Amino acid sequence: MKDKLVYGDQAVIHTTKGDIEIEFYKESAPKTVENFQGLSAKGYYNNTIWHRVIKGFMIQGGDPTGTGSGGESIFGQSFEDEINPESLDLASDKIAELEEKGYVYNYELQSHKMEIGSIAMANSGPDTNSSQFFIVTEQPQPHLDGQHTVFAKVVRGLDVAVAISGVPADEQDKPVEAVYITSVELK
Repeated sequence: MKDKLVYGDQAVIHTTKGDIEIEFYKESAPKTVENFQGLSAKGYYNNTIWHRVIKGFMIQGGDPTGTGSGGESIFGQSFEDEINPESLDLASDKIAELEEKGYVYNYELQSHKMEIGSIAMANSGPDTNSSQFFIVTEQPQPHLDGQHTVFAKVVRGLDVAVAISGVPADEQDKPVEAVYITSVELK
């Protein structure tokens, strides 16, 4: 069995528009944090673009192809969500609806809501996490609670994320001006 690499509680996402400092929720999403830190340590995110930007909502990155359809985890396959819907105050009927869609929850975790500055895994449904992630920029997004693992929060540089979200985009939310993640520095 391989030993897990252990990194600190923070990182800096260096972008061509400035730095975004983040703090991890290691207790709330241990496997997701391990994945993000492992990919960052390998330089996986270096020189990738923020491939989806929606003003007032979020910015999304983590796809080395830049298309929004690529990426892989450090585990070699998609991995499970780390979400406790009860800690998000989701109603029992909403939890049942999401479980009907295939979400399997871990009631031992303390999950975090989709608030301004939240960093979560982008996915295409239950247990499809790989490398893509997004940052909520200007408004809470409670309609996403229970569907994406929130694994970190912005502690400094939210203005940079907001500026990136304001870059002009086409009808598919692809930025017409490329903004890059130049590197991720683990602390």
